[in-house]
Parts: sequence; structure tokens; C-alpha cells
Amino acid sequence: MSEVSFVQGDTGPSIKATLKQRNAAGALVPIDMTALGINAVKFQMRRPDDKRYTVNATADIVDAPNGKVSYDWATNDLDAPGEFQGQWELAYLDGTVQTTDPPNTITVRRQ
Repeated sequence: MSEVSFVQGDTGPSIKATLKQRNAAGALVPIDMTALGINAVKFQMRRPDDKRYTVNATADIVDAPNGKVSYDWATNDLDAPGEFQGQWELAYLDGTVQTTDPPNTITVRRQ
């Protein structure tokens, strides 16, 4: 996921991503969520100038060993037009949290 666009009121398609991290050699590789003990993922979305999330919801882990995740939009998630930042929050079994960086741009245009 990098830049995606929707129309106000849309509920699809789902947001999908392959979460990656740098390995010891510096190459980007998919995060193996099973090996790292990641037990939950959230999708978060907010306006760039606001610290409050308009979406902060549980996402689906589609393929844990290959870092694949997905979020299905709820009915009111895309009601407000504008530019938003989207990111994924990973919850580890030990209670620690990691947020993807940089955030991705999501544009919602007026209907």
C-alpha cells in the first residue's frame, strides 16, 4: 500500500498490504508474523494534522509467514472527504507494539 483513492461513502475494496522490514543485509523482506510472535494487527487512519484516528480497528492477518494483512472498510470509515494517513499497528505476544512507517496516503474524494 502506498497511495490509494476512494470516493466518499465507499466500503470497498479492502486495504491489503504486505508488511516488510529490513533484514541483516539491508534488503526489504516480508515480516514473518508467526516467527516474531505477532498475534494481532490493527489498521489505523487519521488526517495528517490530527492525532485522533478516524479508523483504529482490528485487521485480518491473511498470510502470517509472508506478512500479508487486510482491512475491510466499515460502513462509516470513508464518510469524510480529504487526505488521510494509513498505517498498520502490530501487537506482539509480549505486549510490545510496532507501527509501520512511513504512513501511506489515502485520498477520499467527494461523491
